[in-house]
Amino acid sequence: MQDNLNFSLITIPELLEAFLKLQEIEQLSLLFHCLRELSSMLFLLQALLYDEPTAGLDPIASTVVEDLIRSMHVTGEDALGKPGKIASYVVVTHQHSTIRRAVDRLLFLHKGKIVWEGMTEEFTTTTNPIVQQFASGSLDGPIRY
Repeated sequence: MQDNLNFSLITIPELLEAFLKLQEIEQLSLLFHCLRELSSMLFLLQALLYDEPTAGLDPIASTVVEDLIRSMHVTGEDALGKPGKIASYVVVTHQHSTIRRAVDRLLFLHKGKIVWEGMTEEFTTTTNPIVQQFASGSLDGPIRY
């Protein structure tokens, strides 16, 4: 009997979206395992994109994912402890915790244009009114709905 196995490529955002819908902490360990396996295959990438990696997660699960992102890049090792091969990464997020824990430098977009850029620690102290409004969550300011 011959097994016909079909493998298709799945993007990291698709993988995260599928697993991040799972809300139980036991299932988060499966996500961690899958990301570890995936990180071992990412040796050809020069940059990696995380698109809303913590959307829909509770604060503890978000911390696990944020720490995993950081560990794959900052320590120079992937999640398996092998030398890291991905020097650059981009995180698209609206989550304050992800901004604080997973990135060093920010580009802030508004209406499709970069309106501010700076280091993470400057995010809450900038005088840019758009960034101030986003950081505070205020309804008053240049961002209108």
